[in-house]
Amino acid sequence: MGDLDMFKRVCCWAVTLFFACILGPGLSETVFAAKSVPVSDFEFFADDDGRYDFETVSAPAFAAAFQPYPHRTISLGITKTVYWLRFRIPPRESGETAADSQFFQLDNPNIDRIDLYVPQAKAAVSGAPYLAKAVGVSRPAANREIWDNTWVFFVPPDYRQEQYWYLRLESSSALRMSAKLWRGNTFFTEALYKNMGFGLFYGILTAMLLFNLFTFFVLRDKAYFYYVLYLAFMLLYQLQVHGYLRLWLDLPYRLYNAVFWLWLAGAFMAAICFTGKFLQLSRADTFWRRSREILMATALLQGALGVWGYNIPANHIAHAMGLAGPLLFMTLAIASYRRGFRPARYYIIAWGVLMAGIVTWVLAAYWPALTGAENYLLTATAAETILLSFALGDRVKILLGKEAVLQQNVQYYQGLSMTDELTCLYNRRYLARKMGENIAWAKQREMPLTLMLIDLDHFKFYNDEYGHMEGDKVLIRLGEVLLRVLDASQPAFRFGGEEFVVILPDMNCHDALQVADRIQRNLRDEVFSPAADVRITVTVSIGIAELRRPNDSAESLFRRADEAMYKAKADGRNRAVCF
Repeated sequence: MGDLDMFKRVCCWAVTLFFACILGPGLSETVFAAKSVPVSDFEFFADDDGRYDFETVSAPAFAAAFQPYPHRTISLGITKTVYWLRFRIPPRESGETAADSQFFQLDNPNIDRIDLYVPQAKAAVSGAPYLAKAVGVSRPAANREIWDNTWVFFVPPDYRQEQYWYLRLESSSALRMSAKLWRGNTFFTEALYKNMGFGLFYGILTAMLLFNLFTFFVLRDKAYFYYVLYLAFMLLYQLQVHGYLRLWLDLPYRLYNAVFWLWLAGAFMAAICFTGKFLQLSRADTFWRRSREILMATALLQGALGVWGYNIPANHIAHAMGLAGPLLFMTLAIASYRRGFRPARYYIIAWGVLMAGIVTWVLAAYWPALTGAENYLLTATAAETILLSFALGDRVKILLGKEAVLQQNVQYYQGLSMTDELTCLYNRRYLARKMGENIAWAKQREMPLTLMLIDLDHFKFYNDEYGHMEGDKVLIRLGEVLLRVLDASQPAFRFGGEEFVVILPDMNCHDALQVADRIQRNLRDEVFSPAADVRITVTVSIGIAELRRPNDSAESLFRRADEAMYKAKADGRNRAVCF
């Protein structure tokens, strides 16, 4: 019932996190929409070869080449084409003056090159009618006017409102972004809340990474190792795709681009290895082996293409793998769950939540109506890391339970292999091992050791007279007496037939004779009724040998104990003799 309650709670969390993925970014945009003015009504021109410069496209004769853009959000796909857009900034609201600050924002941090041309009212002073601003991932961080993960520009107070602004976009990643105009200090308020939100999600990823890294060092479970790799690569990928890493590392573009693709390929490959280990998939499974090989090869191809600068095909492959990978992982998890692997249920939920974010992320690259895709993916990734940690915890709990049962079975069968079935004492096989250990221990520490050989008196006659079943009762009772009289450091063994052996560490002949006396007295108190109106007691003869000589061995001790036992029988039985 506890597992079922836990599963229900995780399902509730999954639903909550799912709706957080869907509604969270949109809610954030709604809250701040009232404080920003969307810039739309774009006109665009596709410069297929990238051969046009600003003087050409801004000339009055070129105006007919621009076409109205049908969407409020810029979404031009993944393409080599350079796009020019022109637009007008919304006029100032009543009561605002030129002294009030304004900021223009493009919210996609992954655009390679952005050239913004702002019309100036005082062109005569500057000598140019437009003020050019050049930023982008491929350009130095010092070009940024505002230190933000997106692209934010100061709007000059004296810009010409009636003139078009021009925007040149060139990128190997998805040309998808919204344009906003911020007035007063509202941008900085929004940036504060935005950075707090990103900090929360990055904190979740970091906390899950450190927790699972610690768990890996404790358990040495390779599933945790691959999961930690996956978390590390995803954290780095998310830091880069949201523009924060570029703020901290102003690397040359080729290097920055290469590490991006290496991290994304590493995340895919770690997820593949993690899936195999978590679901305990065997390479003997043809479907899994071939799927794994295809996914690994595709991830390597995507990484290699990106590192060598072929970003557009690498982007298309990454989007395809983003859909195919989680779908395959969920399919394998469902199959594992149906085969009885219970931890797969959490795994299915985790990848289901991530799948919602990935589908949005992929579709947004080609469907202009979807906005905020990176936010969806980040939220889904954070949710997935929490749910996969649940899945790993459940997996460890079940595997440890199975290991405990296995260990119990091993102990049980080990006990059977060294225990006499009739008397529950140790058997002859185990005696050989314990004798060697005890003799070596006694010689090393120069401590005394005695070996006791016990034989039931007239047992053959008892068996012949009353039958073997009654004789077995005597053997069982003698075993019980030995267990009752001896302590845990004095192991007793059934040597064979009616003969028993006791090892007495740290005891000499005098001490061993006292133990023998207690055994004999306790056995004499046992009364047997092998037949109607028959009451019998039995006795034992005991031979004892003490470890005295440096060259004494198990064989020599047994020989002397056997001689002592026969001496006890010759002296009238029911006695103990020590040599």
